Amino acid sequence: MDRGDDAIGPLCADALQNRKIPSRTIRGDTSEILDAWHTAQHVIMVDAIVTGQAPPGTLHCLEARDQRFRPAMARCSATGLGLVQAMKLAPLLKCMPTSMLLIGLEAGNFEWASTLSQPVAAAMPQLVEAIVLEWQRLVAAPAR
Repeated sequence: MDRGDDAIGPLCADALQNRKIPSRTIRGDTSEILDAWHTAQHVIMVDAIVTGQAPPGTLHCLEARDQRFRPAMARCSATGLGLVQAMKLAPLLKCMPTSMLLIGLEAGNFEWASTLSQPVAAAMPQLVEAIVLEWQRLVAAPAR
């Protein structure tokens, strides 16, 4: 069961599937993340983000090579450690994607069995559109 704004990822994946854009929902376990990355050249991760520096509903787009990128701010697992551990292990296991983008919304409500907070629900269309644009850019880019 998702907790409030933690449902950002699965809800976004459903919206992307409806638009015929491939997506995969994972729960944030390190091995599950690494498995998803193993065959991926480009990864767009979508998650609830907690920076404590922005109001709920704020859109964040960070590339893995960006200095502001901190894997622990993504809520991809209950502890937030799944992505942190995957980022450390991926280069060693030779499964680090060529490009990696974390797109998400600043979240604030993580209560069990609650719905998205109003600011996050209102920002979901903007989140989906940001991912669609990034996906279209990746599809149109020449293969390397």
